Amino acid sequence: MSEMSTTTDAVHREQNTAPGPLPDRLFGQMPDWNYMLWPKSTQVIMSSLFLALGLIVSLQVAERLDTIMFGGVAPIWGTILFTPWLIAAGIFYGLTGGLIVANINPIVSNLTASSPLAPLFFPANTLYAVTIALFAWYFKTPGEGLRFREVFVANAIAGLLNVVPYILYQTIVLKLPLRVSLGIETIQFVAFILSLGIAYPFCKKLLEAGVVQVR
Repeated sequence: MSEMSTTTDAVHREQNTAPGPLPDRLFGQMPDWNYMLWPKSTQVIMSSLFLALGLIVSLQVAERLDTIMFGGVAPIWGTILFTPWLIAAGIFYGLTGGLIVANINPIVSNLTASSPLAPLFFPANTLYAVTIALFAWYFKTPGEGLRFREVFVANAIAGLLNVVPYILYQTIVLKLPLRVSLGIETIQFVAFILSLGIAYPFCKKLLEAGVVQVR
């Protein structure tokens, strides 16, 4: 009876994650993985460093675009290209991976002066990464991968927290009216929501391709 139940559960999980129509292939339930809030293995650290490298390369371009297009007031392009890497770090490697990926890029950004907002990347990225990792810990159950709606909720709340340092900077340092700052950060929050269209399939494909070894 126990073996039959195990087989049924396995078939159920396979059906949830098996390729189907295009939306299901991209946005269906993720395959299962072993989640730890504070992993400490060398593998986790090295994998997180590779994700951090991907983020650095992406944002070196995005931060310059934001400076040219928006005067360095808000990281709109940075948000779109930053989300896939930070979500992957937080949901696969917990707080360890999230904090590594969140804080390596700001070091590079400050050293290369790629954005006038670079000092704010430390608190903003950390708020985002910690929130994603905690929500992954809350939603993730043994034997099941995360679903799109769960990652959506985590990303939305993390995105709201991420914009707080920028609002403080814009209103206190730049002396922008609060309504102007809220308008700018509303656009950035929309960028967070839209970027999930890239981030979720990215994370799902990393698991399905076996690129992420987290069992």
